[in-house]
Amino acid sequence: MDPSDTIDQSRELARLALGFLESHAIPADPRTFTLGYAYYDGTNTELKTEVDHLIAAGAFNRRSCGRLYEDIFGVDTEARAIRDASGMIEHTLSRVLETMNEAGKDVETYGKVLEDFNGKVGNDAAALSADADIRGAIESIMAETRKMATRSSALEKRFADNSEEIVELRRDLDEMRTAATTDALTGIANRKHFDIRLQEYTEDCARNGEPLSLLMGDVDHFKTFNDEHGHQVGDMVLRLVARTMAECVRGRDFVARYGGEEFVVLLPKTGLEGSFAVAENIRNTISSKRLMLKSTGKTLGMVTLSFGVAQFKPGETLEELITRADSGLYAAKKHGRNRVESTEPLASEIRRVTMRG
Repeated sequence: MDPSDTIDQSRELARLALGFLESHAIPADPRTFTLGYAYYDGTNTELKTEVDHLIAAGAFNRRSCGRLYEDIFGVDTEARAIRDASGMIEHTLSRVLETMNEAGKDVETYGKVLEDFNGKVGNDAAALSADADIRGAIESIMAETRKMATRSSALEKRFADNSEEIVELRRDLDEMRTAATTDALTGIANRKHFDIRLQEYTEDCARNGEPLSLLMGDVDHFKTFNDEHGHQVGDMVLRLVARTMAECVRGRDFVARYGGEEFVVLLPKTGLEGSFAVAENIRNTISSKRLMLKSTGKTLGMVTLSFGVAQFKPGETLEELITRADSGLYAAKKHGRNRVESTEPLASEIRRVTMRG
C-alpha cells in the first residue's frame, strides 16, 4: 500500500471526526476527537454501537462522550498493570510452594534415616553387638542432620527472600488499585470508583428498602475561569471543591470526581429533601470562600456550584438515575446557576431545607 494512501485515509477520518463532533455541538478535545475518529475508523464495534444508541436517545453530548471514553479507553493500562502484578504474585507463590515441597522431601528423607536406626535398636541386641554397627548408624544420622541443618539454613533464606518479595508485590498491587480508583488531581475517588460504589449502594437500597440519593454538581463558568486565570489556578479550584465536598459529607456518603469540573455524591439512607439539604450545605460552603493567590495576593473572587438531585427508584437502571440527576443539573444551569434543582417533586414546597430526614 502506498504510504500516501494511509495518510489520506487518516486525514479523511480526522475530517469526518471533526465534522461529526461539530454536528452534535461537541467541542473537539483529545478525548472527544479520539471517540469521533474511532467511530469512523470502524475497528471498535462496541464504541460505534454505544454512540449510535446515545444519538438515537438524544443523549450524545460532551458529558456522555467523557463517560464513554472512560468506559472504552480508560481502564486498559490500569487493568494490565494489575494483571501483571497479580501474575508476579502467583509466580512468587509458586516458588514458595516449590520450596515447601523441597523441605518436605528433606524431612521425609531424614525421617527414614531415623526410622531405620530405630528399627535397628528395636531388634535383638545382636543387631547392635558390633561397635561398627553403632558407629555407622550414628554417623549416618549425624551426616543427615548436618545436611538438614545446611538445607534448613538455605530454605530459611529463600523463605525470607520470597516473603519480602510477596510483601513488596502486595504493596505495589495495593498502590495500583488505589491509583486506579483515585483521581490524581483532587485525591478523591474517580469515576471508576464511583461506578463500583453506585452498583453496591443501589443493590443495598433494593435489598433493605432504604432511600439512596445522588447529587451531581458542576463548577459554574469553569471554562471562563480557566481562560482568565490559567489551568494551574483551575486545578487549584477543583482541589478546593473536592476537599470542601469531602468535608461536608458524613459516614458512608461517597464523593467522587465524575470528570472535568463535574462531581458526584452518593447519599445512602437519605431521601430527596435530605439530599437537597446536603447539596445546599456544599453549595453555600463553597460560595462563601474567597479565592486568593498566595504568591501575589490577588483576589480571584468566588466559585459557585450548580447541583442536580435524584433519588434512586428501585427497578430503574443506574443510567436512568444518573440521567435524572443530570437533568436536574441542567435545569439548575438553565435557571441561573449556583442553585440546586431536581426533576422530581418534593414532599414540601420548600426546596431549601436545613437538615436531612
